[in-house]
Amino acid sequence: MSTTIDYTAYEYGGVDVSERLKEIRAAHDRLRAAAAEITEEGARESVHLPGWTRGHVLIHLADLSRAFARQARYAVEGRTIEVYDGGRPTRDRRIEELHGRPVEWLTEQLEEGLTALEEAWEALGPDGWELACSYRNSPLFATQLAWWRETELHTVDLTVGYGSEEWSTALSSHVVTFLRPRLPQGVVLNAEDSGEEWSTAAEGEAPVVVRGSLRALAAWISGRPHPALPVADGDPAAALPELNAWP
Repeated sequence: MSTTIDYTAYEYGGVDVSERLKEIRAAHDRLRAAAAEITEEGARESVHLPGWTRGHVLIHLADLSRAFARQARYAVEGRTIEVYDGGRPTRDRRIEELHGRPVEWLTEQLEEGLTALEEAWEALGPDGWELACSYRNSPLFATQLAWWRETELHTVDLTVGYGSEEWSTALSSHVVTFLRPRLPQGVVLNAEDSGEEWSTAAEGEAPVVVRGSLRALAAWISGRPHPALPVADGDPAAALPELNAWP
């Protein structure tokens, strides 16, 4: 594999492509199993994402998996294409228009998307992740990282028994690093179990120090629930900093 990209870099979770894809395949298995258990009534139940139900999550994952599959197919041909035809407005409109469709249809859409993505990625050559794509105007590798995050975070959103406390350390570290721009100025995150630290504090500034397990920090910064929230400045009653928008 080409070394133009350091696939095992810290900001990418410190694991190689094969390990990351192994986690993604396991996430696909969980998604398929979870979707098969969601009833019609369950698909209409709200999740903790504002305004979303399980149906919203299912159609979003179905559409995004197909979109990333298309990114790979075009990249192999030396071409680029929008992630969604019509951009973000199309993405948002489809979620709102289709989330209320029968759960059987939503599940079929998810299966089609996951299968398409698996097939498209299987067709990549050893250097395929370095091919250009339009997602964030980056190498195709950016879609691998994004899908790693999306599958894990949104499986938690489905509230089917899989929580953020089960995320791998690699995924958790990557999530915090990727979402570091969400931290306001003057904040230090300290992962008490892994020893990792992220800071937006200037030299000489007295920061707000947010401590917790690595998985708890990843859940908090990504807006997902966790059994034990991080604590700011050692005071469980203190409010955690208000996060910036998603990067």
